[in-house]
Amino acid sequence: MRAWWIFGLVWLTAAPARAADEPGWAAGVKPGWVGAFATGFLGDGLRFNNPYRLSTVLGSDARSLSRTATYAEIGAAVALGDPASLAYGLALRASFALEGVEQAVLTPSVLILRRWQRWGVYGRAGIATVLTPDATWGGEGAAGALWFALAGVALAAEVVGDLFYGAGTAEVATPAYPVLSGQAGLWLSLEAMP
Repeated sequence: MRAWWIFGLVWLTAAPARAADEPGWAAGVKPGWVGAFATGFLGDGLRFNNPYRLSTVLGSDARSLSRTATYAEIGAAVALGDPASLAYGLALRASFALEGVEQAVLTPSVLILRRWQRWGVYGRAGIATVLTPDATWGGEGAAGALWFALAGVALAAEVVGDLFYGAGTAEVATPAYPVLSGQAGLWLSLEAMP
């Protein structure tokens, strides 16, 4: 089994990215480009202003910095325009806690994307809605980087910042909980060029 993983990794890194060989990427893609994307990530984060709920406290007391639950995130997006300058679109992400309290978060967001042959960067901004265990909402912003091993398969890394509004405590009626996360995974794309 281990040999198959090594073979797969070597094949992905050694295979030429078809997009890098296309003259369109060197000369700039024409307007009219459409991209559809599927994403899958694993991540972890740091939660600030912890109200005595999380088990992994990293600071000096229970109110300080703590680690969030490890989570999985799946998503879909569509973008239009010219990724050799900037493409714009919409993304929808769903996150699920893999440990501790069961939690699900749904985040619709706007997306911008810039691509250079095998490399790409993107940004997202949207409204994160916590569905379980207690419904609440917050804002989310993210920045990511892509490395295309193949024309439609990229390794992705993303930094995500959230600010959630939570249940009130005895000290604060409507507390805000900032979270900073990092995640890594795959970005699969299906692109149509004019």
